[in-house]
Amino acid sequence: MHDDVANDVRSEPFRAGESVVLRSLHTLGSHGRTVAFAVAGRVLVDDDDVAVVASPLGSAVRRRAGTGSGPNARLVLPSDWDGSYVEDSWFGATVVRVHPRGAAWSVWRWHDGTQWLPDWYVNLELPWVRTSVGFDSQDWTLDVIATRDDAGRWSIRNKDEDELAFYTDEGLVTEADRAMIERTGEDATAAVHAGSFPFETDWSRWVPDPNWSAPQVHAGWDAVR
Repeated sequence: MHDDVANDVRSEPFRAGESVVLRSLHTLGSHGRTVAFAVAGRVLVDDDDVAVVASPLGSAVRRRAGTGSGPNARLVLPSDWDGSYVEDSWFGATVVRVHPRGAAWSVWRWHDGTQWLPDWYVNLELPWVRTSVGFDSQDWTLDVIATRDDAGRWSIRNKDEDELAFYTDEGLVTEADRAMIERTGEDATAAVHAGSFPFETDWSRWVPDPNWSAPQVHAGWDAVR
């Protein structure tokens, strides 16, 4: 944990509608520091306060190839990976990811072309860093799922605690890092209840353009400098 997520830092913001690649970087055994997962998207906002990226149906996805192990047969061990990637694409409703600058999470919501779907998905991760191809981060496995009822009450639960425990048991996450991640989840839960940005924000300004084509990954998307 706590790898530097990028040293290919770009200072100039991306323009609205520009195609980017969101990457999760990890150190994976003998493979070294590399891309663990990547998904293409289009920028809605990129400024000093927030980055907002939408991945519509069909957006390119790259995930590690190999036989999965651990909970739900997910690919969780570096030894599972043969160094190649599966070429896949985003399915279902368009997902919009909102990252408040410096936060240890991004907030995801899905828009089906008519309305926002109920779940708010808080992805715990290193703060995003803008790079030449998009944004780099490091996914921390544990997530927070929040749903709000008609009375405005939040129902909140954690997701993938079993996978975080598996990583820890395998020695890929230290006990100290696991505790830090769990505290971050508690902080995210508190932010939901407090109505912190972007939980009480008007998301109508971030409704993705239905005419956007599905973006593909850039050449060199897997290069880690």
